[in-house]
Amino acid sequence: MAGCGAMIMLWAGVDVGSLQTPAYVAWLTGSGLLCFDGYVPDVRHPLPVPPAGWARPTAVALDAPQDLPAGGRDRRAADAAAGTPTGRMPAGRLQLQQQSLYRELIAAGVDLFWAVYIRGSGRVPGLAAMAPARGSLVLETYPRKVLRKLLPSGIPLPSKRKQTARYIDLAWTVVRRQGCWAPGVVRPTVDQVDAALCALAARGAGSWRWLGLPPRPDCREQGLREGYILAPW
Repeated sequence: MAGCGAMIMLWAGVDVGSLQTPAYVAWLTGSGLLCFDGYVPDVRHPLPVPPAGWARPTAVALDAPQDLPAGGRDRRAADAAAGTPTGRMPAGRLQLQQQSLYRELIAAGVDLFWAVYIRGSGRVPGLAAMAPARGSLVLETYPRKVLRKLLPSGIPLPSKRKQTARYIDLAWTVVRRQGCWAPGVVRPTVDQVDAALCALAARGAGSWRWLGLPPRPDCREQGLREGYILAPW
């Protein structure tokens, strides 16, 4: 983080994997400066801590599902609108334990957003604020949806798994065209570029589109239901 300096405006994007593995963080300043970082999230510390001397970010965007579906459904409205890969979602905690695909990612997202809400660590869009009025806005986004919307029409979006190098090059070009720059970073990793796309979503929280339905707390399941995914226009 050396050399990044202190800035007034700050946003963060987080590429979440699980509560046992490091999450990749992209800090984005008002000048477009990107600095990459990492932390292992948990329910006591659901959000990354800004570098020393930096203020709290205006918004933090996580690539992780924040909620379970509303009762009786197997997919959130936001997932359907954004085209996320989490095609079927568990109805509750018991079903989550039996989930085979994306179980750790779903569990991490549900736990982190619930911790943010119940601890007042930040402001979740659509919920009555429990955090201080100046607390960070904490939102969900989907990097692939962000990239798809920011790409010029007609350019195919490569598979992140099968065409990783192509995906990185294309995504990094898009990030830089959004006015972002990262000193010393010639070619980021796929996790870093996804975190950078999340940081762009955090920066766009005031003007981008909210997909989905308002979230609501489910105290019995210790999680939120439904909720929004932020995507460009």
